[in-house]
Amino acid sequence: MKLVVMSDSHGYNENVREVLKKEKKADYYIHLGDLCCDSRLFPQLIVIRGNNDYDHDLPLQLVSEFNGVRFYICHGHRFMFYSREKDIAAEARRNGCAYALFGHSHEFYDNVIDGVRLLNPGSLMYNRSGDDIGYLTIEISDDGEVTVRKKYL
Repeated sequence: MKLVVMSDSHGYNENVREVLKKEKKADYYIHLGDLCCDSRLFPQLIVIRGNNDYDHDLPLQLVSEFNGVRFYICHGHRFMFYSREKDIAAEARRNGCAYALFGHSHEFYDNVIDGVRLLNPGSLMYNRSGDDIGYLTIEISDDGEVTVRKKYL
């Protein structure tokens, strides 16, 4: 199973379209918030509401299972800056998740905290770290092995 994870496109819809074009064979496409457009333009996306999204029908968080692996999914803006990653990991653990996906910081992140692997694809608009814009692919084998790749536009 293949997931494509993107975040913080801030209305740069052409960048979202470019990811969809490059990753045609994914099973799920997840946008971690700050899409900043009508989410109905991208019906193939699972979209989380970010701090700049005004579609209040979008969820603030989700817990989803893909090929037997549980993921806590959020934008990240509802967690305090200085403890964000630790607090997201704690919320993932409370929900029985081994992985957490989040955005908001506009910086790529891949780290394990308290047994939870936290992943942030960075931004599709501008990365504060100065690296190129990009997204993640996550492949989950039938036996639950997870492979994460950072990709760039």
